[in-house]
Amino acid sequence: MRQACPKSQQPTVEGVMIGAQPLGRDLGSFASTKGSQSLFMVSRLGALLRATETRVVLALLGLIALVDVSLRLAEPRLSGNLAHVAEIPKLIAAAGEPQRHSLLLLGNSLTNNGVAAPVIKSAFPQMSIAKITPDATGLWDWQCLLDHQLIERREVQYDTVVIGFAWHLLSDQTRNDPSRLGALYCRMSDLAHPAAIGLQSSGDIGEFIAAALLRPYALRDTLRNRFFQLAVPNYVQFTQADNAAGADAAEPSEGAHGAAAVDDTEYTYRTLAGVVDRLKSKGTRVIVVAMPVQSTYEIDAELRELERSAGLTVIDLRKVAGLNSSHYSDRMHLNPVGQQILSKVLAADLHVELASAT
Repeated sequence: MRQACPKSQQPTVEGVMIGAQPLGRDLGSFASTKGSQSLFMVSRLGALLRATETRVVLALLGLIALVDVSLRLAEPRLSGNLAHVAEIPKLIAAAGEPQRHSLLLLGNSLTNNGVAAPVIKSAFPQMSIAKITPDATGLWDWQCLLDHQLIERREVQYDTVVIGFAWHLLSDQTRNDPSRLGALYCRMSDLAHPAAIGLQSSGDIGEFIAAALLRPYALRDTLRNRFFQLAVPNYVQFTQADNAAGADAAEPSEGAHGAAAVDDTEYTYRTLAGVVDRLKSKGTRVIVVAMPVQSTYEIDAELRELERSAGLTVIDLRKVAGLNSSHYSDRMHLNPVGQQILSKVLAADLHVELASAT
């Protein structure tokens, strides 16, 4: 006769008995342990990855800071123009001592190549002369420069500011360069009124901030040019020829009857009028000089109106007796001989204007 199995050996719903423990319970305990270990490993791996990401981010930020500081220290050696910009505060302060009569020559490469400061100095031997002519600048750069380096500095005083220009460089419609403004001439406080410094969009504002904070971004064009100068033979000559071709293409085209194409843009001068008013409040007279180039351009009617309403003086040197194409190094810039001719004419005109003001 078969005997009944002991109760402990009967099959259970949890599984077959092995020794004293059911197989199903043992497997569940094993799975629970493995799950805990997996969660622990995932947690450790996540912490490790986060720590690695943090280290990478910190390393990148440190590298950017190092490059930024290095560029700021080496900036004057990257180009002659940046060296000139770095000297602007000292140059303006040195010539603009309140107890002396002084004159500031302001402009871009047109004025730099066109006006010889020693010639102007010889016409006014008792006057201190400062020449500030950073490349590719216009109204928006000059406004920030004058506001921060002259108008806001109590220790600086000029009797006269002479600004060389061509085309519409003094109008509100002149193109701005947010990177140049943020990096070299304006300040973060100017962002309180972005339109007042020529920033028209959120993109302009973002570029301004990036250039103000990050030197590698601000100097990207200079760094690129330096790289290609070292890497590409005759790169400077090539870019000069390309710029000359671009200047030719930018000249007003002619219609079928030989007349220049009509520009229907309405040029305004509210920003310049504000600069003139702020300088006048400090006792500084403003004279603007229409510089000669090898193409023709008009002096806008509203600029002429400022001559009558705001006390601005316009000296028209678009055509100068004795200047011809042989006195230009390209379509816009005078060579040393042309510079001497123009400087003597400008010195004579300034002498007349300043004498009539006394």
